[in-house]
Amino acid sequence: MLRITVLCYVMVCLTRFGPVLGAAAREAKLWEPLDWEFQNPLYQGNPYDLIATAVFTHKDSNRKIKTELFYDKAETWKLRFTGTQMGRWDFVTESINPELNGLAGTVNIISNPGAGGFITNYGSKWGRCGFDEAFVPQYIMYRDPDKFAGRGDMIDADIREFFVEHGFNGFHIGVLCRWFDFEKTRSNEITAADPNPDRRTFEALELLLTKVHAAGGVVHIWAWGDEQRRMTPKRWGINGKVDRRLQRYICARLGPLPGWSMGYGFDLQEWAGEENLKTWHEYMQKHLGWKHLLGGRSPELTQISTALDYSSYQQHRPDYAMYIKAIEQYPNKPTFFEDRFRVRKNVYPEKDYDFEMTRRGLWHSTMAGGAANIWGNLLDPRPDGASHPYPNKQQIHTWSKFWKSRFKKEMIRDNSITDGFCLKVPGKLLVFYKEDADSVKIDLSEIRGMFVAAAVDTKSAYKEIEVTGLKAEAGQVFKAPLRSDWAIAVEARE
Repeated sequence: MLRITVLCYVMVCLTRFGPVLGAAAREAKLWEPLDWEFQNPLYQGNPYDLIATAVFTHKDSNRKIKTELFYDKAETWKLRFTGTQMGRWDFVTESINPELNGLAGTVNIISNPGAGGFITNYGSKWGRCGFDEAFVPQYIMYRDPDKFAGRGDMIDADIREFFVEHGFNGFHIGVLCRWFDFEKTRSNEITAADPNPDRRTFEALELLLTKVHAAGGVVHIWAWGDEQRRMTPKRWGINGKVDRRLQRYICARLGPLPGWSMGYGFDLQEWAGEENLKTWHEYMQKHLGWKHLLGGRSPELTQISTALDYSSYQQHRPDYAMYIKAIEQYPNKPTFFEDRFRVRKNVYPEKDYDFEMTRRGLWHSTMAGGAANIWGNLLDPRPDGASHPYPNKQQIHTWSKFWKSRFKKEMIRDNSITDGFCLKVPGKLLVFYKEDADSVKIDLSEIRGMFVAAAVDTKSAYKEIEVTGLKAEAGQVFKAPLRSDWAIAVEARE
């Protein structure tokens, strides 16, 4: 169900002399952010350079989350927090600035059934805190930030189109140098030698992240692009003063918001080395407070840095075997084929997709064990950079609906029990897949007791066909009503 909520903004009234003592505890739901506002009228320097930290402590477990306050506007600083455990959390701030030092407060986190939290991983599989289950991120190319800023209605409509009607589960966006100027993507277009973060960019991102999270989806952000087009921080120094100021601001303002991951950029081999990525990753994770998965795309099946949170590849047209090879290279972290798999007219014929390749790519990346992808229909390129709807969206929706409750973190590959592909939770749930077939050989001897089986034609709108007559034995055959690409789910019943 589409759930549209907004950030819960909470005002804590302060004077220049400190906090209002004895203020009532606030309340918020699990995985939903809330803000406190503090007035700081006497500060004279660059407000983006003022550091004020807050430590939240969970009363029952003593777990601590450290985050920073961020400058919002005028004389206002904000503190943002998302509860990861139910119960009471107390915070206290620390800063060399007296108005932001020693502030204290309490929030009680209550249950939030059905809500997802931060993106995580279970070994090689992507996952969501809150749901405590694995999923396969399939992102659709989304609009540039300046096109959706302040347009909650537009984002809602796009969520309905691409999440509900298509079945994608995330948006992909690139920020580039808009971090410093909302209207600019390239560093040579920005006149400031020492630029501050642009609050307009962050307001747009907050709106998108909040709405997508409320709808149960995720967002993948490219922080930067390539240096050839000046879409990087290199002009000001990678991990230098300007870059670090921005990194702290991202961590303080976006860090508490659940449901996003970040790639450092694209064509990184041309401008960012191993030490750059390692240093960026360490600094971000130190300041984020809440862990988000950070990565950096590398060419082919190499890795510029193995210190990142997911393995990322610029690999054109990966097939099932290629997905497996990539996943097995780093089995303790999730895998992302972080190129954009686009349907285009005669742009790069050797790498671009068609609609049939897109459909099969969804199944290949899932049956291989769950690698993330980015998709886009750019047959008629749009000025906002987003994908058009797909003409075969019912096929994409079939992939989504089939896997909604079937992709499990315990799943392993086992093609020895079929003449197609198999992904299974041993003895409990077996999913078979075979292309261009009118029958599929399956071995069900590991199942004990009763089971149910359903088949789906992946080229059609979603419709489960009940499969009867199978036995919990080897040598079983599913006979399809027509030749197509078939998925069969066999689930044990206790």
